[in-house]
Amino acid sequence: MKLYGSITSPYVRRIRFLCLELGIPFSLTDTMTEAGQKELREKTPLWKIPYAEIDDLKIWDSHTITDYIFETKGNGNFRPQKGPHHYREANLLTAIDQALDNGILLFYLNKEGIKPDAAPYLTKNALRISSILDYIKRELNGHFFFTDGKIGLSEIALYSALDWIRFRSVLPIDEDPVFAGFLNFHGQNKSWKETAPK
Repeated sequence: MKLYGSITSPYVRRIRFLCLELGIPFSLTDTMTEAGQKELREKTPLWKIPYAEIDDLKIWDSHTITDYIFETKGNGNFRPQKGPHHYREANLLTAIDQALDNGILLFYLNKEGIKPDAAPYLTKNALRISSILDYIKRELNGHFFFTDGKIGLSEIALYSALDWIRFRSVLPIDEDPVFAGFLNFHGQNKSWKETAPK
């Protein structure tokens, strides 16, 4: 697998984590470099990461890359994608991705000097993050979303999102005991340590 993305991207990190955990060899083309960004833009009209090439297959989205990995390599010790939990997990993923996307937007706007109160739409986005994170906390059952005690796509998404929010100082995640506990518990995993943003 040839993976395009940055070390800091939480969406790319999900794929890197899965590859390490499932023993899938991959190379990473750093899209934070001028050459990497040029190559990415030549390969996909979305200019979006992660982007993956596997033999002749080209995949433009982290969820589709994950689907491919599980379909071709199996679930390993992870919770299977299909089952009675499927739609709840899909909702959790949608919520986590929405919070993360809003956090990314706020982070980049803040770098440009634009604060959340600069427009009603931005204020709504900031409030949406808080609403989603409150929902996520209610849905957690200890350090997992389901009573099977297995890591699934929702736990992977939440860890990568929370750790990115903490890394970029978007919100004081470490001040929340539920999220700090979740990060500390899952952060002991070697693959999370190896894929940590720098």
